[in-house]
Amino acid sequence: MMRSKFSALLALMAGVVVGLGISVSLDWVGQLPAAPAMPDAEVDKELAGLERQSQALAALAARLRPAVVTIYTTKVVRMMEKPEFDPFRHFFGPQWRSPNGQREFRRPGQGSGVIVRVEGTKGIVLTNSHVASDQDELKVKLSDGREFDAKLRGSDEKTDVAVIEITGSDLPVAKLGNSEIVRAGETCLAIGSPFGLEQTVTIGHISAKGRRGFRRDNYENYIQTDAAINPGNSGGPLINLRGEVIGINTMIVTRTGVFSGVGLSVPINMAKTVMGELLEKGKVTRGWLGVVIAPLPKEARELLKVTHGIQISQVVPGDPAEKAGMKDGDILLEFNGHKVKDMDDFRFLVARTKVGATVPAKVKRGDKVLDLKVTIGEQPEDLAGARVRGALGQMLGMTVQELTDEVAEQLGYRGQKGVVVTEVEAGGPAASAKPMPIREGDLVQEVSRKPIASLADYRSAIAQADARKPLLLLVRSRDGSVRYAVLKPRTR
Repeated sequence: MMRSKFSALLALMAGVVVGLGISVSLDWVGQLPAAPAMPDAEVDKELAGLERQSQALAALAARLRPAVVTIYTTKVVRMMEKPEFDPFRHFFGPQWRSPNGQREFRRPGQGSGVIVRVEGTKGIVLTNSHVASDQDELKVKLSDGREFDAKLRGSDEKTDVAVIEITGSDLPVAKLGNSEIVRAGETCLAIGSPFGLEQTVTIGHISAKGRRGFRRDNYENYIQTDAAINPGNSGGPLINLRGEVIGINTMIVTRTGVFSGVGLSVPINMAKTVMGELLEKGKVTRGWLGVVIAPLPKEARELLKVTHGIQISQVVPGDPAEKAGMKDGDILLEFNGHKVKDMDDFRFLVARTKVGATVPAKVKRGDKVLDLKVTIGEQPEDLAGARVRGALGQMLGMTVQELTDEVAEQLGYRGQKGVVVTEVEAGGPAASAKPMPIREGDLVQEVSRKPIASLADYRSAIAQADARKPLLLLVRSRDGSVRYAVLKPRTR
């Protein structure tokens, strides 16, 4: 009979304690029930089962690896040649050239990808935008050693998806799965070239779905995995046990720069949609509503007697939301037939809506719930500029409201005109204004020397200002003092 693992562990721990000079009795350990030894035939049977599983995973990896590629990139960095002391000459030597008074350095890079479609002799490869975009040379190497020059067909920074093309014969193709039905706990494989080690296979599990909030302005809905991925895996596939690609590995969450157990993949359903638009139009077109939104805290939902929704902090003048009748302060409850859960959920709903489509929206205004129809516009390419024109609270780091008679009486601004600062973001442009920060309760009376008598005046003045230059505001404080404040708008 074998002593149980638990008993053996206790004995080991006790031995350590005795080694430290502490007296301890182990008589009771021997009284614990012993685990029965497994018969050799049963051990062999269980091991055979594990061996079959191991061989099945190895066969699956061997079947998938031909469609996984290593991508080699080159970026040419140019600098003006300095005839005086040039330290780069000594560090980089013959890699530097001097055409037309310039020096060039060829900066190599490397990532992964997966062939997902073949059109005649054209192979379509999915990878990451941060791997393939803005490169001077792209080369693709297959598992059988063949190498191809590649060209970029399109790239979308907001989802970190890119499509490149190679030309060749007998190109292998990976099968695409459905990331919507992926569940946490499922076994998965990642294949790629971490640290330049081509065709590396790692095995793990799906840890979670719907991970967001890692990159500002991106459309994120990541699959989280504990299958090891590292620098060089970017753009390679995450694969289920049916041999289907369910994600494109894109980043890791780590404090060390190497894998720490948390990898993130773009869901393949999102990647397929982006790929389709890039191949068809060369860019991704997203819907646009034209609102600045804010979360609706639990306490606010309880007071407003709603179970979900987000707040519309500001409606951008002239954009689809204003044309549909939405107003500042509305609570957006539903959009295009979907309940609005949170801000990220809403951004996805709008972005996925076809440009030009007219869809229903439901808002709460006061005690009334209104049904509106909104015709979706196209998200502007200069999104930062659109924010400066519309999302004033985010770009200036402060929010304002009308100066009503009641507010003027309360704050000591009787007889004055302007808009009242209601909130200042810590560390934002308003909080960093020169010569002194703007504070809650301040009254903004001029923007770029234009008098401000209402919220509409304030918006108009900001919209007409050059977002690349500092803004000059005339600000009155509650103590009666008046000063000019200079703000530098946040452009990203």
